[in-house]
Amino acid sequence: MTTATQAAPHYESAVRAMSQAAAEAELTHAPVRLAYWRMAALDALLARFEELRLAGERVVPEDIRELVVGYAQRHDAVLSERIEVAVGDDLNAVHDAVFEAQGRVMLELAELRRVPNWQDLDLTLEPGDDEAA
Repeated sequence: MTTATQAAPHYESAVRAMSQAAAEAELTHAPVRLAYWRMAALDALLARFEELRLAGERVVPEDIRELVVGYAQRHDAVLSERIEVAVGDDLNAVHDAVFEAQGRVMLELAELRRVPNWQDLDLTLEPGDDEAA
């Protein structure tokens, strides 16, 4: 018969093992969740740019520019540099920079998930292949 004091070390060991497993799982899932969040944030910005284009705007409003700059400063140094050199508040230049940022996140996400991306496919399907367009 096992007493409560004898079972305690086994219970503590099991709890430690479960905590360690949860921490390891979080380490692998957190970057993927962050990449999905970044995709959603960039997608929302791109939707706003599309609304502005449809409305005939050519200049990025200050509130949208602040969102883009804030995102870039926290999450994407390349985008931050592109925004700095964008001609004034030209809607097309800022849109293109955000679109490229989303492409970089897509590549990062594909790498994290270990799935092929369009660059891999371009290398595989060279002109002359039956499947190449």
